[in-house]
Amino acid sequence: MLTSICLLIGNFCYIKSMSTELFDIVDDEDNIIGTTDKKTAHATGQLHRVSAVFVFSQAGELYIQVHGKDGKWDHSVGGHVSKGETYAAAAAREAEEELGITQPLEELATSLSGPEYPEMQHLFGLYACVADPSWKFVPNDEVKEIFPMSIPAIRQAMIDEPEERFTRGFRITMTEYVRQKGL
Repeated sequence: MLTSICLLIGNFCYIKSMSTELFDIVDDEDNIIGTTDKKTAHATGQLHRVSAVFVFSQAGELYIQVHGKDGKWDHSVGGHVSKGETYAAAAAREAEEELGITQPLEELATSLSGPEYPEMQHLFGLYACVADPSWKFVPNDEVKEIFPMSIPAIRQAMIDEPEERFTRGFRITMTEYVRQKGL
């Protein structure tokens, strides 16, 4: 979206156009209550939406993404839901952008957050798929590294080193995945 800002220099306002991705601000019940951008949302703790996708191998292992900023383990795919976009549309868009996955995604949960993370700024939509047998990961600008890991090994690592090893969002969504699947 194209927005404008006023650069006040002395008594003059110079209009500068800039492109900013906008997001819906939501309440705890996932009702839209405003609009924000990523920088503002994260700086001020505004609750907004994120879609995450668990991509599984044919052998049932989950592809873990190594988070570029801090090296923590994260969802196979994840990204912000743009203003007016649905969780499902964002999940499909991010899956294609990050991993080249274009197949249908199964919805597991939406409006997912965790009371154990009161400082959480995201409500999650969680999706899953099994990668097509012909799919091969190609490192790119969005994702540099992924690796497959079994759910039991992930669960053990979450017990041993939850905050050191995993992003908060991953811990929330994996807990929900385990609960839903009765694992």
